[in-house]
Amino acid sequence: MGETAPEVKPASPPEWVTSGYLETILRKFEGDKDLHVTDMESTPVGKPGEYLASQLFRVTVHYRGTKRNETDGGEGSAKKLVIKIQPDKGVMADTMDGTLFKTELKMYGEILPKMERLLADNERPVPLPKCVHVSATPQPIIVLEDLAPDGWKGHDLIESFEEVKPITIAIARFHAASFYLSKNKTDFEEFQTDLFKNKHPVLEWMFGNNLKAFIESLRTWSGCERFVEPFERAYADYCDRLHDIYCCKTPGRLYNVLNHGDFHAKNLLHQFNDEGGIAESRFLDFQACCWSTPAIDLYYLLNNIVHYKVKAAHKEEIVSFYHAEFTAALKAIGYLGYIPTMIDLQIELLRNGFLDILHYTCFLQFRFFDFTKIPPEKLATGQVGNLGLESEEYQTLMKSLIPGYVYKGLLE
Repeated sequence: MGETAPEVKPASPPEWVTSGYLETILRKFEGDKDLHVTDMESTPVGKPGEYLASQLFRVTVHYRGTKRNETDGGEGSAKKLVIKIQPDKGVMADTMDGTLFKTELKMYGEILPKMERLLADNERPVPLPKCVHVSATPQPIIVLEDLAPDGWKGHDLIESFEEVKPITIAIARFHAASFYLSKNKTDFEEFQTDLFKNKHPVLEWMFGNNLKAFIESLRTWSGCERFVEPFERAYADYCDRLHDIYCCKTPGRLYNVLNHGDFHAKNLLHQFNDEGGIAESRFLDFQACCWSTPAIDLYYLLNNIVHYKVKAAHKEEIVSFYHAEFTAALKAIGYLGYIPTMIDLQIELLRNGFLDILHYTCFLQFRFFDFTKIPPEKLATGQVGNLGLESEEYQTLMKSLIPGYVYKGLLE
C-alpha cells in the first residue's frame, strides 16, 4: 500500500491580521470612528509560493458604522479586500531580500497617489487599484479594494488593435506622469534593480536556460545555421545587455520613464462590453517598477499582452498610438519642457531591441506547446521543457524575424 501524500493546508493571513486590525484601518479609510467589524472571512489567492513577490488573500469584512447605517437600514455592510503580504516561501522569497515588496510599498504609499492626483486634476485619469492601507509595520502589508465584485476580470492575450487601446492609454499616461514628476522634484533613480549587474541566479531560471535551449534548437533549423554564432555571442553576455537596458544611466539613453516593469497579461484586469470585447483595462502589481527606457514596458505590451499576430499587423500603429497619448497627457498636465518625439521613442526601441529578442526566444515559445506530448506527471509539476521550440508555426515565425534581428545589429 502506497504512502498517503501529506495534506497541504491552505495558507491563511498572519495572526496579527485580526478583526481589530482591519477595524482600525477601515475606520481611517471610511472616515468613521464608530465603525465596528463584526466578522471576517479569508481565502488564499493561489498556492503558497505561486506569486513571486507577495502572498495574496481575499478577505470579506462585515462591519457596521454610523455612516453606513444611514444607507443600509442597519443591516451592516461588507467590503471585499485583497491583502498582500511579503511571502516566506517561493523563488523570490528564497533568493531576494524583499526588495520587490519594498518597491510596491513605496509605489502604493507615495508614488501612485501623486500620479493619480496629477492625472485626475488634468482630465487624464489612469485607473489604478484603490489602496485601503499600506504599511511596513508590524510587517509589510498592502490592503486593496477587491476589483472582482465590480466585474473586473483577467484575460489572455489581446487579439485586436481596438482592444489594446485602453491599456495603451493607461501605460502612456503612467509614463507621462512619471516623466513630468521627474522634472518637478521627484527622484525616481532609486527604482533600479541590481539583478542584472550582479548576475543574480534567478536570471538563469528566467532567461538563461530558455535562451540556451533556443540556440540548441536553432542549430537544427534548416537555413538558420549562420545565425547560431550571433545568438551564442548574445547568450555569453545577456546579463550585461539586460543591465544596460534596465539601468537609468546607460550612455546614449535619450530619456527615462517609470516602467511598470512586469507588464504582462496576468497583471491586467479588464471590463468587458455587452459583446464580450475589452472596454477598459488597468494594471496591477507594482513590485518591479523601474526608472529606465520606455522600451521595457512597450516590448512587454507588444510581446506579452498583445497576441503576436496583432503585433505583426499593428506594431507601428500601437507605438504611434502610445506616443500620441503620452504627448497629449504631458500637454494636458501643463508640461512646458521638451517632449520626446516619435524619433526619440523609435531610437529607444531600436537600441533596446535585445529585450524584444529575449521575449520571443524565452517566453513566446511557451505559446506553441503541444500539451498532449507532455506526460501528466511532468505537467503537474511544471517540468514541461521547451516543446514549443518544436512547433513548425513557431519556427516559421522566428525564421521570418531572425534575419531582421541580425541585420539591425541587435545581436552585436
